[in-house]
Amino acid sequence: MKMLWIRKIVQSFIELPGLFITIIFLFNFKIRKEKISRRIIIITALIIYLFSIQITSRILVYPLENSYSPIKFDNIDLSIPSIIVILGGGVIPKTPNSPIMGELSDQTFKRIFMGYEIHKYTNFPIIISGGRPPNTNYIPEALIMREYLVRLGITASDIFIEPDSQTTEENAKYVNSLIDNMKISRIFLVTSAIHLPRSYKIFHTLIDKSAEIIPVPSNYLITRDKITWIDFKPDIDALRANSMAIHEYLGMIYFSIFK
Repeated sequence: MKMLWIRKIVQSFIELPGLFITIIFLFNFKIRKEKISRRIIIITALIIYLFSIQITSRILVYPLENSYSPIKFDNIDLSIPSIIVILGGGVIPKTPNSPIMGELSDQTFKRIFMGYEIHKYTNFPIIISGGRPPNTNYIPEALIMREYLVRLGITASDIFIEPDSQTTEENAKYVNSLIDNMKISRIFLVTSAIHLPRSYKIFHTLIDKSAEIIPVPSNYLITRDKITWIDFKPDIDALRANSMAIHEYLGMIYFSIFK
């Protein structure tokens, strides 16, 4: 647990927006007590600008989101024993609408809605994977996700939960334990399109069963429309997308080294 916290803290300062703090700190360290030059201010502002525009998002996000094509429901063979695995993507705890359970983040809701659509078409059971943040007493994410799916009309007996994982690697390990005694030949892995390359690689490596893993992208962040002038203006959604892309690239590097 301690190593997980250290990893998350270090990672937060080499991802956005913590990276901006690191850059400014390094510039300050370099010039020490000298007056901050106009050049350093301009360079810092330029870096912030580049990470806040859609053009950069297209460069960083497209390779991740385009790794797997959207699922085609008509091509699903319903005769193959399968299960749908939906990975959690965060919750907002203790909101006015839900002061006890909290609410799902936008990306988590889009993930469960994609899993819901697959279930309605196939009637395959669902596994929800997602725990609580470290050192908190919040309700595990998987329980909140299950509540949403039940509200959408899915029978509770068709939903299995894995409420302990805090990383994608733990998602895969704990799901692997959960399906150990299940007679399945195929796993539909549902997560955000930007997260799918890393999660697919991790699941493909850590799942012991010889089940086929079908990647199912959801929650696309970047438009595929033509480039216009608006792609060059600073935008909070572009900053968020770039931050998530950097997180994914660093995560893939980390898993490749420490798997």
